[in-house]
Amino acid sequence: METFDFFRWHWWIAAALILFIAEIMLPGFWVLCLGIGAVGGAIAAALGLDPNWQLLFFSVFSLVAFFAIRPVLMKRERNRPVMRTNVDALQGMRGKVTQDFEPGLRLGRVAVGGDDWRALAIDDRMLRVGDVIEVVSVESNTVVVRSIDPT
Repeated sequence: METFDFFRWHWWIAAALILFIAEIMLPGFWVLCLGIGAVGGAIAAALGLDPNWQLLFFSVFSLVAFFAIRPVLMKRERNRPVMRTNVDALQGMRGKVTQDFEPGLRLGRVAVGGDDWRALAIDDRMLRVGDVIEVVSVESNTVVVRSIDPT
């Protein structure tokens, strides 16, 4: 009867796939390095090397990935701009006035990003339907806007 052997190439590949999938959910690229190490173990197993060599390949591939690939990926991740979403994405967007602003109160309604918003103007200029505005900030359910000169 044959004993169950964990040191076969297909087990290493399965471990690598699980680690690569886990990397999607975990930050820092640590698990990715271990997945690359598991690929190294699979290579050693496919070459018919014994478990000691497979573990050595796993260790060497993991360390090389940790010291050579991870720093490059971390630098690339740090330099990637953060994408603003939801109401944060409204800041800086332009829109149009959909309801005249009330004199003195500086309150009205604007269409920005496909939605109609309650708006507060930061300047004293009277805003009328069709005027172009820019969103300065978002406070609760109100966008704070400034008028844009049509010229």
